[in-house]
Amino acid sequence: MFPLSEAKIGARVRVQSMDVDEPVNQRLLAFGLTPGADVSIVHVAPLGDPIAISFCSQKVMIRRCDAARVMVEPLSN
Repeated sequence: MFPLSEAKIGARVRVQSMDVDEPVNQRLLAFGLTPGADVSIVHVAPLGDPIAISFCSQKVMIRRCDAARVMVEPLSN
């Protein structure tokens, strides 16, 4: 497992756990980002923050510091 913040553009990963602050956790849960969700890294801003991720047929921007607290594992091809 590794943090979502370390995934490269184009990577497909599965969320294993989330240890983010409560307001951020509620927002991510409302979007559908839960443990077990498959996520693709779509884009990283030029200065490295934020990160655009795609899951559940939607794209969401997440701050790198929050992505560092979401643990993921790579999906098998």
